[in-house]
Amino acid sequence: MSGRDLYRAYQEGLEAAGQADAVNPHTPAPAGSSRELLARMWLRGRLKHALDVPRTE
Repeated sequence: MSGRDLYRAYQEGLEAAGQADAVNPHTPAPAGSSRELLARMWLRGRLKHALDVPRTE
């Protein structure tokens, strides 16, 4: 697995952030596997969009 794979999974998660019924394409994944890391990156991308707080300065 390359950094490009991780980045792609993260970007897929960002794109799925607006979809309430989005399903992580990398799950189920065995614990400790590279597929689990991809699943985590997808989730991080999805959650990052959900947790972004607009800056008010």
